[in-house]
Amino acid sequence: MEPSDCESCTHVHDVAMEELQEQPSHKKVDIDRAIDLMRFAFREGMAFLDNGSGRSFEERMIVDMSDFMVNMLFQGPGVPQRDGPRRMRAITPTLDKDIAHAFVKETRKGVAKELQGDLFGIVLDVCSSPSTFKKYMVLFVRYVNVKGEVVERLLGIIPEPDVYDSGIKVPVDLMLSEAGLSLANVRGQGYGLARYGDEIFTQLKKSVAEASASAYCMHPNAFKLQSTLASASQDRVETYQLFQAVDLLSDLIQGSPQFREKLCSLIKERGLNLDSDIKKQGETCWGSYYEALVKLAACLDPVCDALIFMAEHASRTNEKHMALKVQWAITDDFPFGLLLMRDVLGATNELSLALDRNDLDAKNCMALLQESKKQLLIMTDEGWPSFLKEVNLLCSESDMPMPDLGENFKPRIRLSDEESRTITNLEHYHIDYFIKVINKQLEELDKRFSKESLELVCLASCLNPRNSFQAFDKDKLIEFAQFYPTEFSDTGIGALDLQLQVFIKDVRSDARFHEISALSDLSVKMVETGKNVMYPLVYLLLKLALILPGTAATAKTASSAMKFIDSTMVKEPCNQWISDCLLLYLERDIFESVTNDAVVASLAG
Repeated sequence: MEPSDCESCTHVHDVAMEELQEQPSHKKVDIDRAIDLMRFAFREGMAFLDNGSGRSFEERMIVDMSDFMVNMLFQGPGVPQRDGPRRMRAITPTLDKDIAHAFVKETRKGVAKELQGDLFGIVLDVCSSPSTFKKYMVLFVRYVNVKGEVVERLLGIIPEPDVYDSGIKVPVDLMLSEAGLSLANVRGQGYGLARYGDEIFTQLKKSVAEASASAYCMHPNAFKLQSTLASASQDRVETYQLFQAVDLLSDLIQGSPQFREKLCSLIKERGLNLDSDIKKQGETCWGSYYEALVKLAACLDPVCDALIFMAEHASRTNEKHMALKVQWAITDDFPFGLLLMRDVLGATNELSLALDRNDLDAKNCMALLQESKKQLLIMTDEGWPSFLKEVNLLCSESDMPMPDLGENFKPRIRLSDEESRTITNLEHYHIDYFIKVINKQLEELDKRFSKESLELVCLASCLNPRNSFQAFDKDKLIEFAQFYPTEFSDTGIGALDLQLQVFIKDVRSDARFHEISALSDLSVKMVETGKNVMYPLVYLLLKLALILPGTAATAKTASSAMKFIDSTMVKEPCNQWISDCLLLYLERDIFESVTNDAVVASLAG
């Protein structure tokens, strides 16, 4: 080897050693301090809750931190310190996400600890964000806690789940396994279908049925009927735009005093008989969707004029844009969709109101269900001529053109050659729109109220405490218990019979039970008075009734959590970080009980 070569090798070796020495070692952090900081962030929902400051998550972590957390950050005096040496951990790019997921795993275990090995139901939904069209799966568990309260806890959110083959089953099995919950203890299943067909849950249902034959299916939104029926109709572009316009109009009325004042003055000028409280709370500012459609149909002309006024004279740019969006949605076929959905939701309105009552009267609801179906069928068979006259009248009153039903239909959206066909406006509006929308509503009613679920609800309602247990029927309650052979053997049925006889005499003579009117109130009162111990089989029967997904009057329901999740997913990316942060924020009372030691152990695992 030449000397020059040796010198070259030595130079390369020296450079390599210098680079190695200059390379920084892995930085470490006190893991307990990091966990405490992240705990604060999760509790406050800082990853997704905007406080209006416009600051980033990292900035708010510092600026909005409590004095205690700031003292901890800077090791201020007087801050309680953990005994023993500091636990240091290497800082990695995913440390915050790892801590979040460790908290989630431990929170699931906390849910299982609260459940104490008892029976439970599962509520599962697959949703998609309207802004990004990304889908996410949400799993709740439903049970009766030690206080007798009916609780629905969020167990997990899975972004972008595989909705085919066994794609739904795998993450559900994982979440239940992490929590330490067994499918054998499932006694109720609820699946919100969103935009997907029932077939995506086939493998999961089969797995649950194999583990528990008494895990009966009920639609989780059966008792939130009107909003689900409105959502079900939105698979059509026309009805989707209708409800988008109603929601935007509701936001405009609530958020713009200028628009609200103009609309009220126009309504008053034209002598319309409409209640003055146009800011009523509900699904929209006009109450329920049905109420909103009734009021919008009654004052469509002044609404259109108020929108024109806002488009020209709005003092705020965002209000002008909202007015323009609503105007864009009010097309020539808007009156048709408005009156159609008003009449369709009107046919089920009494049923919706009855289902929303805390003191649910199951027999009355079943009668109203049959009446709702009857009205929808009459609309299909006989309602077209009278409906068409109403549309013509509304178009005339609102100065909007009535489509010529003899002309060829011209779709607003360009269709492919395979989809496009020449039809008249009459065929489109009558067959493709009127008939199909009504049939869709009938399908949704059948989906939400299966024969088995109706029977279970009716039998369980015989424990309803309203009017001093007026609906009590021992024989039907025995029949309800026979749906659960694992809990009630032949010997158990005999013991239940005797307990029911004594129970009904006891509670009817006990003044503490005279004012309650719902099954969920009954379970709480039984625990408070110790009658859950005196009549354990009656209490077990009551818990089985309350575990069924969708039954009304829960203390902590999934519906409010779902609204929060949906609204967050519209604004935030649909990923595991946001999903974990949402769970920790929504289940704060359990999450707060998770210790640092448990998180560290989970991270190490």
